[in-house]
Amino acid sequence: MGILKVKGIVIAENNMSDYDKMVTILTPNRKNWVCCQRSKEA
Repeated sequence: MGILKVKGIVIAENNMSDYDKMVTILTPNRKNWVCCQRSKEA
């Protein structure tokens, strides 16, 4: 999976494990994106 750049405001952030996160982003066109941020540490 590649990198996707999106402009928006982070409205929620959840820790999935020690290094991974799930974020919910509100974009200018009022759509919510749920994204997973995975770290290379694990």
